Amino acid sequence: MTLRGLWRRRWLSLALLVVAAVTVAAASLGPLYAQAARSAVLRDALDTAPPDHRGWRVTSVRGDAADLARRVSVPYLRPPVPGAELLSPDPRGKKTYPLMWQEGQCGHVTLLRGRCPRSAMEIMVTRASGFRVGADVKLTSITTREDGEERLVPLRVVGIYRPDPGDPFWFGRNLFPQTAGVGEGNGDPLLTVPETQTLSGLPAGASAADAAAGNAWTGFAIVYTDPRMINGGDLAGLESAHARLAGMGRSGDAVTVFTHMDDTLARIRRQIDSLSVPVTLVTLQLVALGWLLLFLTVRDLVAARAPETALARLRGLSTARMWAFGLSEPVVLLLAALPLGLAAAWAVSARLAGEFLRADVPVTLDGPTALYGPAAVAGGLLAAAAAAWSAITRPVVEQWRRTPRARRRTWIPEAVVLALTGVGLVELLAGGPISGAAGQGTGALLAPGLLAVAFALLARRLLPLACAALFRLTRSRGGIAPFLAVRQIARGSATGSTVIVLGAGLGLAVFAVAAWSVTSRNFAEVARVHNGAETVFVVRAGDAATLRRVSAGIPGSAPVIRMPGPPVMLATDPGRFAAVALWRPSYAGGRALEELMPRLAAPVAPRVPLTGDRIRARLAVGDIPPGWTIVLFANVRVPGQDRPSVLPLARPRHGRTVYEWGLPPACRTGTCELRGLRVQSTPTGTSDFEHPPGDLGVVGLDVRRDGRWTALDAGLTDRARWRPAVAGQAGLVLSMSPWSGAAGGAGAAVPATFSDPLPALTNGTPGNRKLPGLDDSFASGYAPAVPAAAVPGLDAAGGVVDIELADRAAYGYSDKAEFEIWAAPGRAGAVLTGLRAAGVPVLATRTTAGLRTGYASEGPGLALILLVVAAGAAALLALGRAVLALYAAARRRTLELAALEAAGARAGPLRRSLLIEQAVTLTWAGLTGVLAGVTAARVALPRVPEFAEPPLTPALAYTIVPGPVILVAAAALAACLVAAAATAELLLRGVRVERLREASA
Repeated sequence: MTLRGLWRRRWLSLALLVVAAVTVAAASLGPLYAQAARSAVLRDALDTAPPDHRGWRVTSVRGDAADLARRVSVPYLRPPVPGAELLSPDPRGKKTYPLMWQEGQCGHVTLLRGRCPRSAMEIMVTRASGFRVGADVKLTSITTREDGEERLVPLRVVGIYRPDPGDPFWFGRNLFPQTAGVGEGNGDPLLTVPETQTLSGLPAGASAADAAAGNAWTGFAIVYTDPRMINGGDLAGLESAHARLAGMGRSGDAVTVFTHMDDTLARIRRQIDSLSVPVTLVTLQLVALGWLLLFLTVRDLVAARAPETALARLRGLSTARMWAFGLSEPVVLLLAALPLGLAAAWAVSARLAGEFLRADVPVTLDGPTALYGPAAVAGGLLAAAAAAWSAITRPVVEQWRRTPRARRRTWIPEAVVLALTGVGLVELLAGGPISGAAGQGTGALLAPGLLAVAFALLARRLLPLACAALFRLTRSRGGIAPFLAVRQIARGSATGSTVIVLGAGLGLAVFAVAAWSVTSRNFAEVARVHNGAETVFVVRAGDAATLRRVSAGIPGSAPVIRMPGPPVMLATDPGRFAAVALWRPSYAGGRALEELMPRLAAPVAPRVPLTGDRIRARLAVGDIPPGWTIVLFANVRVPGQDRPSVLPLARPRHGRTVYEWGLPPACRTGTCELRGLRVQSTPTGTSDFEHPPGDLGVVGLDVRRDGRWTALDAGLTDRARWRPAVAGQAGLVLSMSPWSGAAGGAGAAVPATFSDPLPALTNGTPGNRKLPGLDDSFASGYAPAVPAAAVPGLDAAGGVVDIELADRAAYGYSDKAEFEIWAAPGRAGAVLTGLRAAGVPVLATRTTAGLRTGYASEGPGLALILLVVAAGAAALLALGRAVLALYAAARRRTLELAALEAAGARAGPLRRSLLIEQAVTLTWAGLTGVLAGVTAARVALPRVPEFAEPPLTPALAYTIVPGPVILVAAAALAACLVAAAATAELLLRGVRVERLREASA
């Protein structure tokens, strides 16, 4: 019986099946997509992170580091890669070489000559080391004892290799300084085999101090995550594994763990947390629309069975059997829709994951996700029960009516919805609890649904009123077609539901398209500004001179050193920066970057270099009363240090004019720099405070190198070369008084080798803030020589400065400094080739396209993609449901149309009447949806979060992109007109005079 009824009402049954399946799919799509998105976020973060941000390097000087690492075993961690190293100088003490082995090393180098080591005391070396195949290399730590005498054991060179310093195999370490062209410090690794460690005669490890001194091997194990094996649900497990591995490094001095996984996990957690709420809100709106469609379609199906229900009641069926009879068809269809909807949701999620996420992201239907589908079906069952209650309790005569009696429509539902919409919009515009501190909040995603429903309810009320106002006009004008059309629209029961369903569905679709077009534009602009150049290569840390030399040898590139701040600082070569940076003249009042960058230069004094083993000062000592201790300190910049070396150059006293002090060891072969002179005055209890010390004159400075003293060109008599200007005819004059500032003198001076504040291209007002400097000491201010609305490369407030001035202002390079090479548009391949040819390892690569994709892969972007896809499908479904409702309502009037035709009405006016009725209703609903979507976009978009972390710069634009909205609106209206024409033609073909012979109910 049920199947026979379904076949008899096959089109309406099919509509209910489709609506129910789409509702189930909409309810399941969000959770499935969110689950896949969490996996994609996790895998993308691990794939793109530098080696030390996605793995751990466990070192131990006592035990087996690999055994320690194996204690943390989870499926998404790769097996540890063991190794060991020994730092040892050569006998002449000119170089310190890492003697090391790492499992699989031969597969990660290019062998240029010879072979890989296979036996103990065999090594392979880089070409930059200068060793040849067959040569013997001796290290002071590789010894043997024969006849009571300790002798060095030679290491035989059996091969020459070329490394790839950017290979993650090396964990991002600066292992190959000679290959990179650095002549000071350590040499390139001498790669050997584990047997060398066993036969070297050294202990496995006694203490950390022994290992640092080169007296013990340090074992290590590198552990990486495997992005292909990890899913979004494994984040908590990964955090636990990280805690266990990192905890090993806090267990004592013998074990150290190197990793920056904390930063990666924090970034992943922020992105995943930003995904859940938007996806839930989008899903709720789509499910609510699906439930509305379900309710209306179930009601139509139950209404179509009204005559059969009346006959069943006349036959005296019990209440239970009446309920079973009334619910049988809807329940069968809803249960059949459940697997169809789940399958559709899985298929769409898989397609979305492959298109917008990653091809290797699994889409699985787990327990919690599978509950959303039955929940959607439950909503349909409630709708079926409500409709069945109305059918069962309605009088039999009413059920046999082809056109139900008109009832007075209450405004209570509209009033409730409009009140909720008003309260929600006021709360949204006021930036209340649903909004964040920046005026944005995921609660703003509720605005399109509320506004779409509110507009649809108002349009539903206004359309019959507008048609009723045309009653008098159509009595005397226009003929029978508009006369019939406006009256059918005004009294038609399907008009209201059509306007509500189509208006709400199309409103969500228009909002989704507008939101995505605006968000995509903001993604592109933010990626353009934050990346700074089309392609950015992060290279191994070094120094400014080396970075500039590398860039100078590669056309279409610019050197950049980034300091995170705040404020953020970029140090670069102004001319090369202007040639590669992504700049819009609108950022700075229509001016080109080539015109602005020269303003970053400033007239400065030459540096004061120090190369030698001792420094000597010739002083003119003023009055020093008894009880005062005076010390002259010299601040020296030393290579490899990010803080100054403070030398107590002299303790001045009467009768002595020449003072000496030793320079740091690095100054003997490297170039140090004098960065300041400072007098410290310390009184005792017997000091005469009424007569403070006088002035101290620095007459000359000398440096000893290779036993010879050479005078420094420090400009001690040039006021332009020191700050403050304390230089004079007799030299640099410093006050020894502790109250030198109040007395008008100066107790300290620095060479004016850089300007303070530094001229900068800024994206804001600096105020009193200091730039971090390349040494992260926040010692230099900056002034907006070129203010701009946005600056390439700055993702927060900060400035771009001349790299030469920045290097002069800093004492060294902080670990936070990121060394980058920027490539001009279209030059990425050539720049990468140049970097490889120069032996510069590329640790990471950032592109504007990659950043843009990354923004779209964050929580808000993924939620908008889901909204676009699902809202588009819902709008099409709403259009189909609206057309079906109009068709069913008009089909019930075929007897009226047949009677008109029998009375002499021609087919043309009847066709036009049906066409006007269908077109006006659908077009009215379509225009309502477009207006609701555009209004929701204008109201909600400035408050809808687009980024997991809202950018501070550039300013986001929220003007609606007209093209996509116009295209969607035109397509929707065209579909409405086509559907109206097709429906009217099908109905007219069904009108036959012979239908008048049928018995009327």
